[in-house]
Amino acid sequence: MLNRLGARVVPGPASRCLRCGRRRWGKRSRRNPYGPVCSARVRASAARWSDCSPAQLEKAREALEQGAVVPTRRRNVFRVISSDGTQVYLTARQACNCPAGLHSRHCYHRTAVQILTAA
Repeated sequence: MLNRLGARVVPGPASRCLRCGRRRWGKRSRRNPYGPVCSARVRASAARWSDCSPAQLEKAREALEQGAVVPTRRRNVFRVISSDGTQVYLTARQACNCPAGLHSRHCYHRTAVQILTAA
């Protein structure tokens, strides 16, 4: 690719949105785990979520902002990194393999996945 002066320009590295998989080229866009459209959708989805505790919702938002919710090849199954960063859990809308999820309790991992898939 050439710029207006005829010099060769090599575009910067592209990253991919964790929600839709599209390439993101802008510097500000590459700092976030989601592209601008998906980021707006996730924020809007999190704003209307009310069936969990405020603490769980805050931890779920934090996990989404940090990119700790990563899709797998299986549809609607995600890898979620624990809050201390030492464990990785497989999470879907219905279940999670974290200690709380194994005891049939609702965890913030599931809340984060539900927010992401509802967006």
